[in-house]
Amino acid sequence: MKLLFLRLIVLCSFIYSTPVNACSVFLLTGKNHNVIGFNENWKTMPGMIVVNKREVVKRNISWQNLTTDQQQYTQQWRSKFGSVTFNLLGYDFPCYGVNEKGLFLVELYLEETSKVYNPMQPNMFWAQWIQYQLDNYKSVKEVIEHLNDGPNIDWWPNAAGSHFFLTDAKGNSATIALLNGKYTVLTNKEMPMPLLCNNQYHEDLDASKKFDFLGGSEKFNFSQSKNWEDRYTRAYYMLNKYNYDEKPVDYAWNVLNSIHPGEWQTVIDTKKMNLYFRSDLKKEVKTIDMTKLNFDKNAVVKYLDIHTDETGIVNDHFQNLTIAKNSEYVEKGFPIGYDNKEFGSSNVFEKLKENIVNFFQNILPES
Repeated sequence: MKLLFLRLIVLCSFIYSTPVNACSVFLLTGKNHNVIGFNENWKTMPGMIVVNKREVVKRNISWQNLTTDQQQYTQQWRSKFGSVTFNLLGYDFPCYGVNEKGLFLVELYLEETSKVYNPMQPNMFWAQWIQYQLDNYKSVKEVIEHLNDGPNIDWWPNAAGSHFFLTDAKGNSATIALLNGKYTVLTNKEMPMPLLCNNQYHEDLDASKKFDFLGGSEKFNFSQSKNWEDRYTRAYYMLNKYNYDEKPVDYAWNVLNSIHPGEWQTVIDTKKMNLYFRSDLKKEVKTIDMTKLNFDKNAVVKYLDIHTDETGIVNDHFQNLTIAKNSEYVEKGFPIGYDNKEFGSSNVFEKLKENIVNFFQNILPES
């Protein structure tokens, strides 16, 4: 009994010392390579990978639009670029993704996040805001230039928000944080290493500068520094010492697996436009060749379950995404994404599901 009690103490200590929603992302870039690595560290999640097509007319969807009878919108756009996105919450609501021009964007939890509000701009649910950027822009520069005249981000009610990491095909990278009512942007010049976790960029960087590999006086012991809070420093150390003795994609996987493997893991080579992924339930790495996907406006929106049993190149295993199938992912994903115990059984959630069907009935077939 005493042994069992001690084990429970250790287990509870581990659970409560691990952040609720934590992630790590980096860019490994050089003359002939441009490789993104991302760990989604949270919990086992349902989800789908979506092939989003060009020339789709869309509208802004706010949290109010999702959960009430107020359905008016103030902005429309037509998607310029096709993209591949990883969606917990259903169609048009990705957690991250990359478009056909090589622009990548991901959100990572940040406790200090505030709301940036421009009364002249429409409100947009945070996940659709990610899709909006992938639909409209092809470079980091374009995204940053349009931040202040773009949509306001709606976060989950009564919850912290996120900061963003983005890269493009030319090897540019940036972070976007919403702090004290303003966008705070760091680009290549302010980031000695394109790497982001769940603290503000310079907070993690400054904490790592005490180590010898960044000019500090304290020796960094890679084999012993395995705590959760060490993952930024471990990733920086590995990225800093990359010397081309291993292929960039293989090395990216090595980095991801060395800093606490995520429930969703993704590596994207934006030189070759190959996307690699795996999940905690299906650990074999799968490949998507983005050059062979159909983003044409006359194509059908396609999806693949993130926990697919398929292996190898999985392009041919994508299926048509219907309203009915999308509703299944909405049903499973939103109660996990919101992380609110009452939400899944609430009238608000019922209204949300009904509204999402209406929003996308002109884009997705019924069945």
